[in-house]
Amino acid sequence: RYFLQAEEESFLPLVKMEDRDPWPAVARAIRELAIEKPAVEGDRLTLEKGRALGKIVSSLKETSGLAMRLRAVKDEWELNAIRRSASVAAEAFEAFLPAIGPGRTGAYIAADLAHEMRKRGAQQPSKGPFVVASGPRGARPHGVFTDRPLEWGDLITMDFGAVLDGYYSDMTRTVALGDPDPKLAEIYHIVEEARRRAVAAVSPIATGSDVDRTAREYIASKGWGGCFTHSTGHGIGLELHELPMVNRLNKEKLAPGSVITIEPGIYVEGLGGVRIEDDAIVTKEGCEVITAASPTELRILSPA
Repeated sequence: RYFLQAEEESFLPLVKMEDRDPWPAVARAIRELAIEKPAVEGDRLTLEKGRALGKIVSSLKETSGLAMRLRAVKDEWELNAIRRSASVAAEAFEAFLPAIGPGRTGAYIAADLAHEMRKRGAQQPSKGPFVVASGPRGARPHGVFTDRPLEWGDLITMDFGAVLDGYYSDMTRTVALGDPDPKLAEIYHIVEEARRRAVAAVSPIATGSDVDRTAREYIASKGWGGCFTHSTGHGIGLELHELPMVNRLNKEKLAPGSVITIEPGIYVEGLGGVRIEDDAIVTKEGCEVITAASPTELRILSPA
């Protein structure tokens, strides 16, 4: 039922299945394409499907992570698609920002922001519920939206993105509704400086762990190291989370053409939290931040 759409969107050879059993079509495609060493990603296949495929393709080999590694570096068409997706998300956020006010709920914010992105051409928002964490709930790095009304003094963390031409963007902004708690304002400026330093550290001679360490060490130097509880970033592309990872474990250099997020955060139970996330394309000289249409300095929203 998606064959016409696939013909329009894919440059790859198409395999049309006439019934719901895919395996004969897979075997036929392997023969017709003269694939001498067929392989399957073992980490992407259930045991049941792997056994079924093994029965009809006797020479099947197993790989792990090969497709994800190939997808890590994008061509120019893909980079432009992600640029457009990031621009849609950032511009939609800026357009919707004045609608944030006391009494609004996280559910309202998520719906309104998704609407603004669709108006700008997004096929859909990023998969999964938007993070809209306000007040003390901001201490949850992935606090999904609720019906809690916003209050004056809240910090509101919003993690969202768009899907355009099949490619994802992923960004986070934290704003204040009126004057925030001084401690949270201090935390915001620490996170923003950690983000700035991490972005500056991105280059083809840096590893994912180098960039992660840059953000993590700065936050730790300000006394909040124990409150930064996740990786500094990850790759994006056809999925919301791809290679390369920007964490302590990734000792591989960042390849030009890969697209990563930079998203340091500090989360304090009972007080709230801050995360600021940008998307960046790794270049030969450093990186290109593609969510820059939405500023990252602390913005304090006041009554109209």
